[in-house]
Amino acid sequence: MEHYVIIGGGTAGNVAAETLRQGDAQARVTLISADPTHYVYRHRLADFAATEESFDSLIVHDPKWYEDRKVQLRLAQPVVQVRPSDKSILLAHRERITYDKLLICSGERHRLPEYLSPFDKFINKFSSGRDAIMLKARMDRIEHVTLLGGDSIGLQLISALLPAGKKVTLVMDEYRFWPFEFDDKQKDRMAEALSKKGVQVLKDDFVTDVQKQNGGLLVKTRGGARIATDEAILCSGMVPSLEFLADSGIDMQEGVLVNERLETSAGQVWAAGGCAQIYHPELNDYRCSTGYVNALVQGELAARNMMGALENAPLCEPGKFRISGEEFTTYGWKGFSLDEKN
Repeated sequence: MEHYVIIGGGTAGNVAAETLRQGDAQARVTLISADPTHYVYRHRLADFAATEESFDSLIVHDPKWYEDRKVQLRLAQPVVQVRPSDKSILLAHRERITYDKLLICSGERHRLPEYLSPFDKFINKFSSGRDAIMLKARMDRIEHVTLLGGDSIGLQLISALLPAGKKVTLVMDEYRFWPFEFDDKQKDRMAEALSKKGVQVLKDDFVTDVQKQNGGLLVKTRGGARIATDEAILCSGMVPSLEFLADSGIDMQEGVLVNERLETSAGQVWAAGGCAQIYHPELNDYRCSTGYVNALVQGELAARNMMGALENAPLCEPGKFRISGEEFTTYGWKGFSLDEKN
């Protein structure tokens, strides 16, 4: 009996678990997640935090879903080591689990630019169910939010915060507006479009200081701005979560290096979703991917290949965001329109 182990409880991991169960009714399937909450619709987290929507309505699969499919779900159990030499993984509480085939879907974490690292204790993150629950609990006390950096998660927050009557300042730094196809001309269009929605945009500026002030925060920038705010939230892109693979021997660069079939350099180990850096023969190069669309496709494809298929991962499909009538191209995100809400 094969034992398939999946690291990561997001879209890629859950789709893979379902595909493996459909293709192999007798196998053991174990899904391990560091997140304490169940798999949720992440694209709806911002609306949940700013409205009366219940968290249960965001859950994609309840406990019975896993029970019916005989998938062992292990929440709040971070993996700290992968050892392909003996086909085992080590959990934070020191339990070692062996596998026959392993799929890494560890996803991404927030990228904290070096210039913001001294102020990390004052800056909140927003990407998980836990983050959304905590922000919702604070929402009644928040009148003004300052977003630091600029990315698609920030846009989703803006789309929820403005209709809730919150004031928003975006300190748009000099980094790429992840995961957009972006240059200086596009950045100017983005800043103008967001300004038309009522967002205060500080373009090509970055934070030089964050300190507590009057129950909130005072954010200072290189350009001389002094922003009194209730909340500072990091929105500066995401990077693959790979720390637990440091001594695994698995080849990595920005993400886990995989071939077009999502196979890593270690035998019987695959990777999919936001943590994977995929080789595409048509480009003769590697590409990282992000977002729900890519995770969905790659999770299913990786599972089929684990069961013997030899399918190639497709290139990312572009999506569109619309703000004040302006369209912007992004990869891996389905996209949405701020114009529909504001």
